[in-house]
Amino acid sequence: MGLEKKNTFLIVSGDKTRIQRCTDVLTRNFPNCTIFHGAEWFETKYKLDNVHPKAILIDEYLPKGSGFEIVSKILKEKNNDDISIIIMSYVADHDLFAAEIASGRVQFLTEPDREQAVVDCVSKIVSPKKNESQPQYELKQLNPGDVLFKEGDHTEVAYIVKKGSLRAYSEGPDGDKVMLGEIMPGEFVGEMGHFNHEPRSATVEAITDVELIAIPNGSLDNVIFARPSWAKALVKTLSQRLKKANKALTG
Repeated sequence: MGLEKKNTFLIVSGDKTRIQRCTDVLTRNFPNCTIFHGAEWFETKYKLDNVHPKAILIDEYLPKGSGFEIVSKILKEKNNDDISIIIMSYVADHDLFAAEIASGRVQFLTEPDREQAVVDCVSKIVSPKKNESQPQYELKQLNPGDVLFKEGDHTEVAYIVKKGSLRAYSEGPDGDKVMLGEIMPGEFVGEMGHFNHEPRSATVEAITDVELIAIPNGSLDNVIFARPSWAKALVKTLSQRLKKANKALTG
């Protein structure tokens, strides 16, 4: 009975990273979430019969078959008529399940790795939480010599440099500083933690007075897609880092 009071979701995917990401997005943005998952039809069928979720998020491609086949089976069973379906596919084929798409029961989610895209789809089924969260970004000031973060620190925030410059260095085997480069205005710093979920790979400290925009990793996707200029800055930063890495490898 308790499950009926909750927003119950079933994620059908063979991708553990996607399952975890979707779980995080749902629990962060929607109230009273209970989330189950499976990777093939028999698991899905069991959860449908015993949990009866409000909505299913299902990958187009699954380890043991097609997500489309499972969607077809779900639609054929009348006791599933009140379950909404979100198909996670990079290409939306609206000729499939045309009637259900027209009614809104079936949706295609073409950007399943972008938080706001997931929220927008699920919000058509479930009302999101009231916005009681912290601001998506804030300003941070540093004085010369201040350390922004240290090598090995946990990664929770990425930054855009608004003003001033910083240097990145790693500690060598003898405890000496191995300089890795400078970070200038308009560049991101600490962004790789958002992508690889690993500890900081270098220490970064201010050379001059510095002003940065601090963006929590959980908000980075939303902020970047809402601000094209910041997305451009991120692409520029990543391309510069790749160019430097290639140059170092080729000597």
